[in-house]
Amino acid sequence: MFGVVVVGIGIAGSVRIRDLLNPLPSSPSESLKLQGFVSRRELGECNGVQQVSLKEALQSNKVDVAFICTDNQNHEQSIRSFLEAGKHVLVEYPLALSAQAAHELWQLAEQKGKVLHVEHIELLTEEFKQLKKEVDGKELVEGVLHFTGEQRENAT
Repeated sequence: MFGVVVVGIGIAGSVRIRDLLNPLPSSPSESLKLQGFVSRRELGECNGVQQVSLKEALQSNKVDVAFICTDNQNHEQSIRSFLEAGKHVLVEYPLALSAQAAHELWQLAEQKGKVLHVEHIELLTEEFKQLKKEVDGKELVEGVLHFTGEQRENAT
C-alpha cells in the first residue's frame, strides 16, 4: 500500500478524494491508502478524511505520494517540496508555468529516484475520445497553433 495525500481541495482534489475512498475493483487505486488532505483553508475534514498540515504531509513516513490538485501557479513549489521530501508526485496538468521549471522538476525527480507523473484529465473525457475518432486516418494539410497560456519574460 502507498500512502497518499491530496494537496488542494477544489473540484479536482475533491474528486480525487472521492475516487480514493471508493476505488474501482481491481484498479491500481486499490493499492493506495488516503492519509489525509492539505488545504490552505481550515476545513478539519472532508468526506471523513482528516486535514493535515503541509509540514505533516512532507515529514510523514506514512505518505509516499502527493496528488497535487492546486492552482496552476502553485504546482511548481508544491512538486518541488514533495520531491525534496522524498515523495512521489502526481500533478494535474500543467506541470509548471515555464519549460525551464518543468525541466528542473524532471531532473529533481530523477535525482531523487521518484516518479513525477503529469495527468491531463481532459484526455480521458468522452469529447476527446470522440475527437480522436473523427481525426483517425485523416491527414493534416494545414493548421494553426493558438497558444493561450501566460507569456512570461523568463520563459524559454
